[in-house]
Amino acid sequence: MIRTVTVKLNSLAGLAYKQKLVAGGAGLAIITPGERAAYTINKRDGKAVPYGPVNEIVFTDAVVNEALEATRGLPFKRLGKVTKVYDDIHCDESPAELETDDDKPSIDVVGSKAYLEFIMEYTDNKGQFSYQLMNRDLMKFANRSRVVGDMFAAAESDVKIMRYIVRSKAVGLAGIKSMDDDFLVAFINTFDSMNTRSAFKELNAHIRAKKSKSKR
Repeated sequence: MIRTVTVKLNSLAGLAYKQKLVAGGAGLAIITPGERAAYTINKRDGKAVPYGPVNEIVFTDAVVNEALEATRGLPFKRLGKVTKVYDDIHCDESPAELETDDDKPSIDVVGSKAYLEFIMEYTDNKGQFSYQLMNRDLMKFANRSRVVGDMFAAAESDVKIMRYIVRSKAVGLAGIKSMDDDFLVAFINTFDSMNTRSAFKELNAHIRAKKSKSKR
């Protein structure tokens, strides 16, 4: 199962983690010693939408919002299912199961060298993945790259420029020869599903600003 590490919640005795979905984006699971709740995460606003029956008396808005914030931006890993909250207290009541990435064949981004090297490169000294570090480095690459400069001069699309930058950095960090278009799209979508506010927001804004400046 591809999911994030579990985080302990303060608003109730329980844990939460995010899970990568086949259809794209992420789902949220919240577990207490007695029951669980499952949600999908809306890609547009980042809000959690119940997936199956949810006990709203236990899983209040405050609990769900804390779980969203606590798991926001955490990198995905290939980890086993969570079946209990504490070593001596089992969670016997099964939740409505989210569609998992293991149910259907898909591009294995999380298990790839490109993904692992990206995570390692932009993990800060606190051991947390940093979107700020990632975007700053990608913007520096864009400013130094002659190819990117030529793409601005040729008025290439924002998407094409952004994908070239991400692909170039990913290939370079991983020391691989190439990355096909399907994998690149899946790679970008995986990082976006980790952070519903758009993982590459600063890079995209930088591209738009440079294109606007070049037109003057």
